[in-house]
Amino acid sequence: MDNAGSTSRAMSADRACTEITLPQASSTQTPPAAQNDGIEGNAEVVSTPQAPRADMRFDTLEDAQRHYLAFARRRGFGIRYNYRKKSEVTGEYIRAAMVCHKAGHQAKEKEDTQKPKPVVPERMKCSNIRTDCPARMALKVRDGTWLVTEFFDDHNHPLLKKWSLTGFLRSHRDIPEEDQEFIKILHTVNMETSRMMQVMATLYESVEGVPYTPKDMAIFRSKLRAENKYIDMQNTMAYFEDLKSRDKDFYYRYKLDDEDRVQYLFWVDSAARKAYKNYNDCISFDATYMTNKYKMPFAPFIGINNHGQSIQLGCGFLKNELSESYIWLFESFLIAMDGVAPVNIIIDQDGSMRAGIEKMFPNTTHRNCRWHIVDKATEEIGPFVAKIPGLREEMNDCINCSLTP
Repeated sequence: MDNAGSTSRAMSADRACTEITLPQASSTQTPPAAQNDGIEGNAEVVSTPQAPRADMRFDTLEDAQRHYLAFARRRGFGIRYNYRKKSEVTGEYIRAAMVCHKAGHQAKEKEDTQKPKPVVPERMKCSNIRTDCPARMALKVRDGTWLVTEFFDDHNHPLLKKWSLTGFLRSHRDIPEEDQEFIKILHTVNMETSRMMQVMATLYESVEGVPYTPKDMAIFRSKLRAENKYIDMQNTMAYFEDLKSRDKDFYYRYKLDDEDRVQYLFWVDSAARKAYKNYNDCISFDATYMTNKYKMPFAPFIGINNHGQSIQLGCGFLKNELSESYIWLFESFLIAMDGVAPVNIIIDQDGSMRAGIEKMFPNTTHRNCRWHIVDKATEEIGPFVAKIPGLREEMNDCINCSLTP
């Protein structure tokens, strides 16, 4: 049951937007001491975490890593684990060492003599050139805590002076937990990643202050989608039931296949059902083709009120655009509208739609969409019409000012 989940998220936008708590900036990301990178007018505000030292203790290895990360970001370098050793008895970590991101030797690529050199230089896959930097922090478990047994902070390479640039090092490109919770809220209302980054830049007071990149956010959002991949239909049904509890005239209907996957889904709220009683003289119906991640055509019913405004009178998702799909959808529409068929219906020149209309709306006047007719005519006879002066105006006059209903 993995289809039509985007429907639930789209319709939950209003509800999700009612209560949004802005995340507080992480204490490890924006502290208070000033540092100048040497460029006038480009001072940045950062903290000065306590430097690790021998005999310093931490409750967990994660606490030690967070402390060293904060210190490394302040100093202008990244870190990574050099090793982590587990106990053969308990299977838990008992020793670990964290080193500078430039520790170790640079791997030498073997040259393939059989492969010709490219004309255009290849893009460098990794910009981190290792310099065998000796900076490191070693820890081990003693008396139930993690004890720093060695700390060395001399580097053999230049350190980054600008706080915002250290955020692009891999070890510092992390989304804080409070930011993750806020991003989840924005994700539920289908906000674009670029717009999310603008919101976070406002909270951090600058784009450079955001401790992660748009790519990091996009990866995080992809993980959220993967988590909801197999429960989105359950979420949709739960949301529909919640709407029905608050709106007794809300109506929805769906059909599953043999593998419990959604084939068809239709819903309409009470406002649309009431409006249809007064504005059922003409509706427009069309199906967008494969414009959502579920590859399901979206089919809205559109009417016009007494102010000449377009109003939605129900919509659905279909597995395909075969006649049986439209028959099921039109049947659901009739059930929702108490069996009242539209007086006129405008569609494109689709044979499957026509077959569904003839079966479910036999007394409805079926009209082809003017836009599709003109678009097709322009494609077929456009060059011919352009050669004869005045012919296009006469053709438009016939279409727009026809004396027959």
